Amino acid sequence: MNGTPLRRLLTGVVAAALGMSLLTSCAGQPDLDDAVAAQLQTRVAAAKERAAQQDLPAALAELGQLSQEVATAAEQGRMTQTRRSRIEAAIGTIRSDLEASLAPAPSPAAPATAPQLSEDQQEQAEEARKEAEEEREKARKEAEEQREKAQKETEKQRENR
Repeated sequence: MNGTPLRRLLTGVVAAALGMSLLTSCAGQPDLDDAVAAQLQTRVAAAKERAAQQDLPAALAELGQLSQEVATAAEQGRMTQTRRSRIEAAIGTIRSDLEASLAPAPSPAAPATAPQLSEDQQEQAEEARKEAEEEREKARKEAEEQREKAQKETEKQRENR
């Protein structure tokens, strides 16, 4: 498993836990019952622990339970719909990260095998290789001759000075 998705996952779980704890301590009319907040924080802590242990199926199960508890609390009027929406959005993000971490890594492409050549094709390829080698040798010799010629001309110019 790649460390980056796990790190993102753990960051998401921690962010969700911190978000829930910060939002429960806001001044004004509470949008989440204190007992429900404690229950949800316990569930988030369990999901975080499972993810840290890299037991992603168990972490997903904890998120499923968390989602059910959020729905129940909202239905009972112990949580506002705004709070429910925020928590469910955080759960959805974390669930997506977990599921992405569970997905198998794409397998590397199978190495391409060279197509089998017929005898004629093999002979043509060998002839082309030989011709290319002869051309390289010819070019090397010409370059050497030009270098020697340039060197002789440079020496001649020095002598004439």
